[in-house]
Amino acid sequence: MKSIRFIIMLAGFMLACAHLTTIAADNIQEKIKNTDQKILKEQKKIQKEQAKQKKATRALSKTKKEIDSLDRNLSQLSKKEKALLIDLKMLRDEEKKLQAGITDEKVRLSQLIKRTYILGYSPETRPINSTLTNSKVSAFYLKKIALQRSQIIKNFNLKIKSIDKLQKKKRHVRKELKKIKKDTSKQKSVAELKKEKKSSEIHGSKTRIKRSEKKIKAEKKQLTKLFSALEKRKKERLKNNNLPDRSVSGKPFQTLKGKLRLPTLGTVTAKFGQKRTASELPWEGIFISSRQGSSVKLISGGSVVYSDWLRGFGNLIIVDHGKGYYSLYGNNESIWVREGDQLEAGDQLGTVGNSGGHISSGVYFEIRHNSKPLDPMEWVTITK
Repeated sequence: MKSIRFIIMLAGFMLACAHLTTIAADNIQEKIKNTDQKILKEQKKIQKEQAKQKKATRALSKTKKEIDSLDRNLSQLSKKEKALLIDLKMLRDEEKKLQAGITDEKVRLSQLIKRTYILGYSPETRPINSTLTNSKVSAFYLKKIALQRSQIIKNFNLKIKSIDKLQKKKRHVRKELKKIKKDTSKQKSVAELKKEKKSSEIHGSKTRIKRSEKKIKAEKKQLTKLFSALEKRKKERLKNNNLPDRSVSGKPFQTLKGKLRLPTLGTVTAKFGQKRTASELPWEGIFISSRQGSSVKLISGGSVVYSDWLRGFGNLIIVDHGKGYYSLYGNNESIWVREGDQLEAGDQLGTVGNSGGHISSGVYFEIRHNSKPLDPMEWVTITK
């Protein structure tokens, strides 16, 4: 019956081990280190983005100045164009007046020629009308008027030619202005695209910086929690300075609750019921961090029922104390006892190691009753 209970209990150990390849030690320090590295990584990202942002801001400032300069050029060209248009309008108005004056003069000249012909006078021939032979004054004025009209026409023609030259010049200037305005507008479009691109880069950089700052804030919050947990864990850790001895020899195990001593010297770094690192499964015993090679001693008299390596527990010793009570000692460097050995409290079982896959050396210790795990700390007395 006893052997059947032990087999069931051992099967329970192995089933638990199927879920865990190793029993990891408390690694809050490692988590703190990883969190620090994450924060440093995000800070470097921020520095990189800030450098990009600074560069993009300088480029944006330069582009804005270019756009302002182009805007001023366009404004000046627009003013010049308006002024030229006003000048051209004035010239057109003046041309219309001159054309009207020429038309009037042509009419007058035509009338003058007609009257002269009627009177029978021509400056190139002799008078054909005897009534005008003695009228030298009339002939003189007629000739003078004709010459004046001729000069006026000549002047008008010169003005018209001058106007044509000016119009050609103005057309050329307008053509140049149009070309410059087109080129300036093109440059402005390019500058606007550059401005939009740099603004987008700055916006993206700011967004990424905010994202990194948010991550840093979260990591710092996590870091604070980890430090709090570390401090709490340090306060919770119990240091054992005494080993089991013969003082409990001969007493039934069930009567020794709160009177036993831990199997090795060291500090309790993992408690019963706590969740294991990287696992949802709880500790079914405690882990006592101890110096490699230190003694591992039996807490109370009993019979060795298992003494061998077991996956997840390393070098494991299980002792039957009677009435369904068992104590378990794992992670040992060496085993000094064999199955069937009858031992007393304080006998050495082996030495401390890390055969169970722990980061640091120590002893994994359990107490069970009919394969049910019990909290070892309720069964021992400890001195800090």
